[in-house]
Amino acid sequence: MRDDDSYDPDHERVQSESAERRHERTETVEDILDDVGGLLQEAKYPVTAEELAVEYGDELLDFPNETESLGSVFDRPVGERFDSPEEAREAAYHELTGRAAGPEEYNEQRVVDELDDHGER
Repeated sequence: MRDDDSYDPDHERVQSESAERRHERTETVEDILDDVGGLLQEAKYPVTAEELAVEYGDELLDFPNETESLGSVFDRPVGERFDSPEEAREAAYHELTGRAAGPEEYNEQRVVDELDDHGER
């Protein structure tokens, strides 16, 4: 940031650049998730989450803000068994993108308005 008081950022440019960075991150994540789907096609099914965690422990997923192994993704759904690559891929997607959890995520300080039938408040 500049020291003089005349600094006036171009808000439209800042918003545009922010939207572009968000778009690039989204494309990167989608590419990574596509790669995960391809990797999971190679496994033998049925398979457990623990077996996938061992199999893909060294397979790194390089997200824009972090790096995680595919094996660590499958460390989270303990005790799950997958009968197809699609089931395993969906579980990985949910773990990576953050599915809605149960009551433990409830925050009484967060205001949540009712949505109408069209998903609008």
